[in-house]
Amino acid sequence: MRLAVTPLPGGITNLNYRVDADGQAFVLRIGLEGAELLGIDRRREHRCMVAASRAGVAPEVVYARPGEGLLVTRFTPGRSLVPGRAVRGTLRARVVRAMRRCHGGPPFVGRFSPSRTLETYLAAARGGPSPLPPDADRLVERVSSIAAILRRSRAAPQPCHNDLWGRNLIDDGRRVHIVDWEYAGMGDRFFDLANFAIYHCPTDGADAALLSAYFGRARPSTLARLKLMKIVAELREALWYVVSLRLPTGRRRGAASAAAHFRRCRQALADPRLPCWFEAVTRRE
Repeated sequence: MRLAVTPLPGGITNLNYRVDADGQAFVLRIGLEGAELLGIDRRREHRCMVAASRAGVAPEVVYARPGEGLLVTRFTPGRSLVPGRAVRGTLRARVVRAMRRCHGGPPFVGRFSPSRTLETYLAAARGGPSPLPPDADRLVERVSSIAAILRRSRAAPQPCHNDLWGRNLIDDGRRVHIVDWEYAGMGDRFFDLANFAIYHCPTDGADAALLSAYFGRARPSTLARLKLMKIVAELREALWYVVSLRLPTGRRRGAASAAAHFRRCRQALADPRLPCWFEAVTRRE
């Protein structure tokens, strides 16, 4: 057997390797300790990824021992999206098709609750190496109230990835594949849209274009819902980075990333359109 093993850029919670064996390419992922602090359940992830693979949106799972943090999937050729770079045109259409395949696919095990995640991350962040900002409790309180309003008006839960940013989206020029299903579960598809939008839709027009690609048009209620959920997604990212600094593999730049997401969350909470967005999501069109 001809075998070649190449390290891949790894995340904070995993070591990743490309394995080429007799003309076939795979990815071996080895989970690292401490992932439970970030709410990662390897058994749930494995079952969600198998379902997503059946929907044609995730790489095929070849082998897994989730209790030991081992996962082998087919290698997905292509390029990951660049975080912070706007996504437009045909690429945006490919991303939306991937989202829709996920959201319309087989049900996932477990549920993802943004507000519960905020509370869990806030508790895990206390006493860590990077201090929380003085207004962290107040931010979680305000944003959790937004999540509660959105929860009352949402549709039935759907299969969601819940970590849709550039590094997890691989484009081969014909379709977009989604990797890293660590936070997957049944949830609100607007969280997926919002998590993508905070990294790749920098303007009101880009938000509207994303919704038009997904729904056919951007209605005032859906645009308001996306704007509010982006606030939730910003705070989730901020707290994720703070908690990640407690892991042995946590990176120094995590503190700067957390600060940037905290800043954008505060800016969104200060947007004078906030009352209009609340009104739009609670009234029927």
